[in-house]
Amino acid sequence: MRYFCVSDIHGFYDELLIALNEAGFDQNNPEHTLISCGDNFDRGRQPAEVLNFLLNLPRKILIRGNHEDLLADA
Repeated sequence: MRYFCVSDIHGFYDELLIALNEAGFDQNNPEHTLISCGDNFDRGRQPAEVLNFLLNLPRKILIRGNHEDLLADA
């Protein structure tokens, strides 16, 4: 199993994909799991794309950050 960790994406979907691609992440590889350490939303122009990407990943661990709390409170 190979784990890929990200944090503080803040709605920057394109940058997320670039970073994951450079790291060799393949969402179709059953040995790859993405861990997001929170703050996936707020600030960037592509929060919906980030949300759809994360929700559709087959293997993931999502840790709630303070920006997810802000979104839930909105």
